[in-house]
Amino acid sequence: MVYLVGAGPGDIELFTLKAINILKKADVILYDALVNPEFTIFCKKDSIKINVGKRKGKHLKNQDEINELLVKYAKEKDIVVRLKGGTPFVFGRGYEEVNALKQIGITPVIISGVSSTTSVPESFMIPSIDRSFSDSYRTITGHDLTIFNEIITSYHERENLIIMMGAYKAKEIVQSLLKKGFPKTTPIAYLSKGTTLEQKCIILTLEDVYNKNEDFFLQLKEMTPIITFVGKTIDALKY
Repeated sequence: MVYLVGAGPGDIELFTLKAINILKKADVILYDALVNPEFTIFCKKDSIKINVGKRKGKHLKNQDEINELLVKYAKEKDIVVRLKGGTPFVFGRGYEEVNALKQIGITPVIISGVSSTTSVPESFMIPSIDRSFSDSYRTITGHDLTIFNEIITSYHERENLIIMMGAYKAKEIVQSLLKKGFPKTTPIAYLSKGTTLEQKCIILTLEDVYNKNEDFFLQLKEMTPIITFVGKTIDALKY
């Protein structure tokens, strides 16, 4: 049996009970770079643990290789866990792995994790929705500016943006938002390593970021993983 398991946003205590229980039984664990390395405390001592992490410019395994490993161990072992940061189907390419397994007649079990999209802002006391400031939020990748610009076409005062994987395009994202009519005073927060002891938050306005020099954007790259939060609920911190 194969399990696609969400490991949550970083804090080891945010692993779900269901995730812990299956890790205790797993023969093989293929884990992501952003998974808290302390997960091994839940595993059998003789289990095989393989880091298949992908970070910007550093891919230990590409997606095809990960799929091949899943198929290989699914045929050889009783319980295989694909341990993914956050939750499997939110920017996790989880369904590509599902399809690879289905091609050999195996339908994996999905064990959802705590998604970083909302839990990380909450760890900094930033609500994704608050009736005083917003009615909705959108989660979007900042990795591909073409997709970003196709989806984010205009400003909505009572909607927040939660941008994943946007640190390396931070300058271009802010320029794009300003061109689309976002007010210069719109709050923006860069949330680094949320839910962990190393978490850090930088709160500015779009205008502040627009006027920053290259040193600031280099700093953001060094702070990854980062979630970029744009919207008025950041102002909830003032009250």
